[in-house]
Amino acid sequence: MTAALIGRAHPAAALRAELDRAVASHGGLVLVTGEAGIGKTTLVTGLADDARRRGALVLAGACWDSDSAPGYWPWVQVVRALRRELPEEEWARLDTATLSALLGETAGSDGFRLHDAVTTALAAAAHDRPVVVVLDDLHWADAASLRLLEFAARHTWFERLLLVGAYRDVEVEAPGHPLRELVLPLVAKATTVTLTGLAPDEVAELMSRTAGTEPDPALAAEVHLRTGGNPFFVEQTARLWHSGSPVSAVAPGVRDALQRRLSLLPAPVTRLLTDAAVLGREFHRRILAALTGVPVPEIDQLLARAATARLVTAVGDGRFAFAHDLVRESRYAELEPAEVRRRHAAVVRALDAEPDLVPLVFAADRARHAYLAGDEVEAERAAELLVAAARDASARLANDESAGHYRRALERAAEPRRRVVIALDLGITLCRRGEDEEAWRVFEEAVALVRELDDDALLARAALTLSRTAPTGSRLALTSDLLVAAHERLAGKPAEPLSLDRVTLELTARAAVLARDGEDDQELSFTLWARHDLIWGPGSARERERLTDELAVLARRTGDRENEFFAASLKWVALLEQGDPRYLDQYRVLRGLTVGSGLPGAEFAALLDGSIVGALRGRFAEAHADLDRVEELYGREFGYMVDHVRWSYLLLQGRFDDLAAHTARVAAGDHPHPDLLAALAAVQRGDATRQVTGPFSREFAPMWLRYQAQAAALTGDREACERLLGELTPYSGEWLVALYGCEISGPVDLWAGLLEAALGRHDAAVSRLTAAAASADRMRLRPWAAEARARLASALAARGAPGDAQRSAAVTAAVRAEASELGMAHLAASPSAPAPVPSDEFRRTGEVWTLRFAGREVRVPDAKGLRDLHILLGSPGAEIPAVRLLAPEGGETVVAARRLGGDPVLDEAAKSAYRLRLDHLDAEIDEATTLGKDRLAADLDREREALLAELRTAAGLGGRTRRLGDEAERARKAVTARIRDTLRKLADSHPELAGHLNATVTTGSSCRYAPDREVRWRL
Repeated sequence: MTAALIGRAHPAAALRAELDRAVASHGGLVLVTGEAGIGKTTLVTGLADDARRRGALVLAGACWDSDSAPGYWPWVQVVRALRRELPEEEWARLDTATLSALLGETAGSDGFRLHDAVTTALAAAAHDRPVVVVLDDLHWADAASLRLLEFAARHTWFERLLLVGAYRDVEVEAPGHPLRELVLPLVAKATTVTLTGLAPDEVAELMSRTAGTEPDPALAAEVHLRTGGNPFFVEQTARLWHSGSPVSAVAPGVRDALQRRLSLLPAPVTRLLTDAAVLGREFHRRILAALTGVPVPEIDQLLARAATARLVTAVGDGRFAFAHDLVRESRYAELEPAEVRRRHAAVVRALDAEPDLVPLVFAADRARHAYLAGDEVEAERAAELLVAAARDASARLANDESAGHYRRALERAAEPRRRVVIALDLGITLCRRGEDEEAWRVFEEAVALVRELDDDALLARAALTLSRTAPTGSRLALTSDLLVAAHERLAGKPAEPLSLDRVTLELTARAAVLARDGEDDQELSFTLWARHDLIWGPGSARERERLTDELAVLARRTGDRENEFFAASLKWVALLEQGDPRYLDQYRVLRGLTVGSGLPGAEFAALLDGSIVGALRGRFAEAHADLDRVEELYGREFGYMVDHVRWSYLLLQGRFDDLAAHTARVAAGDHPHPDLLAALAAVQRGDATRQVTGPFSREFAPMWLRYQAQAAALTGDREACERLLGELTPYSGEWLVALYGCEISGPVDLWAGLLEAALGRHDAAVSRLTAAAASADRMRLRPWAAEARARLASALAARGAPGDAQRSAAVTAAVRAEASELGMAHLAASPSAPAPVPSDEFRRTGEVWTLRFAGREVRVPDAKGLRDLHILLGSPGAEIPAVRLLAPEGGETVVAARRLGGDPVLDEAAKSAYRLRLDHLDAEIDEATTLGKDRLAADLDREREALLAELRTAAGLGGRTRRLGDEAERARKAVTARIRDTLRKLADSHPELAGHLNATVTTGSSCRYAPDREVRWRL
């Protein structure tokens, strides 16, 4: 450590010991604390110099005292320094889309991915040399930066990486400080070095070094008393003393000392520093010139005088920074509040007048000036700049910062329509951060304002925004009411009740017309994307293709590169779903848009799309490698999607052992329907005993349709086969595509062919399977062509017409060769025998249950407890809520309601939503009956009865409203009682089965069947 430090031998030795350990083995976290001016920066600067001499790579960043400072600002400086210091080839190995987004060079989204990318880059750099990261002024850090510091400290303990932070502990650790709860966990993990004031003899030594004159002991003691030994105050006092002023001129605060020092400079310099203080800790000379009206050459001369006085330092590229924040603070504090507002407004006007200067200023800086200008800047202009900063922050992965800008924009905006749009955007941002409660408070305020306005487009936007957040309970009721109201405003009251889906779809169409008529590109883009997502499902691909074309045109017209990319991405999906070979050309267009785009979201989607297309064309090794790369770059940022895509590859390859392990991993994560994946994997290997209950949401509906078709074909359920053929036939020639293209479930004709074969219609089966194989050939999707031909070979053998046996053998040989080359082991091997029918049975036929276990078979009458056990046996190991067992027909609406606690079972809004859903169900039942879809009509009628039962039970004795907690407890008691009652009765008729179930079934608020070995049930 440098000898220049006075009175810091012990702190310097403590830091040196930490550096020694980092150089020799592993690093850690060191926090240097103390009041303003106590010498924290000087101490860590000495450590940095020592580290450089010992061959360490030193990266530094400082925080900025501003509520509108860019998110992750100290880490931006660290990453910039890392890029500057490393050789180009080493940086190229570390650089990621996430790091580029952090630097503000590309767009992206917040989350774990950012923390992981920065930590990984630092750890990788530490492999070749020790690395020291110094973060100064953490008392001004944003919360996200402190979370990143904690993440890095937690995950780099065994790396040669030393993290050093400095902050004012007397401020941050005070009760009520916003960073207190974030700093305290850091203190628990860190070696803390706390600096206090210098001793009297050390004050004398510092005064002597600063002024060049030895003070007498009495003078040094007086300075020590007045300054508390604070080195910065001592230095300022010594300089004033050296200039002839008495030490009594040092005021209790540094402001007076700085004022005297600044008074020695020419007036133009001090005025310039005051203007610079308004700009911030760091500023650009050209911006300062525009603000003051002083020519740039003169600005350079004045800044040179300030630099000579050690009040500012040049940081390069025309940028300067105050040498100490206390300098800037003292200048800023001299301004009266009205003058502060006037000067911030002058910055806004200067930038508006010279647009070429705008790139030199962060969007967050422009927003800060507009906000602090108060009434000096027009409210709508301030809101506009704040919204621009919010969008910029989202693109830089800083959603915390984005939400702050939106809140300030909402505070400043006066025009009601703008307030609604800002509030809706703020709500969506909060939802992305997982702050649903605050998001819905904002949504509800926006909706209240919408109801006061006579604006059809705004009402539609609010309704569609809320509908895309997957609301439940009372929030679903609010959304439903809003959707219906918007629909009636734009389309009039319908003659008959419409389903909520129908209302939403019609609303998107009407809102799009309204946006086109008003030539509102932003509103039109929002509405078209909403419609695109809402219509997803079989038969919608042609319209989605048209929508993506229009969205691409809109994006190009408005310069929205990100939306242009996503329109191109979803167009190739729509073409593939139609069985159109042009999907490959469109995919190449997509790749062209990605090159050099600098958009992290687009780059993620392009990498994922490339992996999917590779797998579909049989390049499984490349596809899995691309997925590995996606996980390496983005971690879990995009939730379960990557896991699902890998599952689909394993399923298509027939890697059932790997698939089982991966499905378990998916189930342990956040995938919404792991039971559907497990059931699909089972039917693909010929096992129809693993059941799953639908229906599923729109984006999963094609997978559900595929599962039903395969299961019906395996079991030979003729009624189900006929029903499913009726559902599939309108889409002949198309492909089943789910999850916005992340799941390709094969050609429709493949699954229709299996159903025809199960019904014994061999000619039809051969025809459909031949068409499926031909479609896959045209699309160059080799794995699906092999899958279709394998099924075709079986259909030919079953038909047994002249020549079929030979043709079946030839097709089988070709399939095995192709599958062997592709790595589809299940098709390359000799056909295996069908899965044996399970020996154990728990199945209902009408009102009688057949129960077979351990060689004993009995038949017993229907009972609710048997139905509960049947559900549990169908999902071994899964926790099934008692409220689901109590009313399985009611769907998620009833289940979600009964699982909550404390509030009424159904408040008035929820009751309204139930009644609205009943109206929709009546319309859907009538429609299904008219179309001859009796099975669907029956399913809808069961849901209707369950909802009616729920309404009937919403009131207790004497009309008293029941509480949701009562409902959950009632479900627990009722289900537990009826399962126990059933098991008591089984103990007499089937003791072996009763003993097994008593040992493996647990009951309570959630119930579970967990056998210690696999039991294959025929259910």
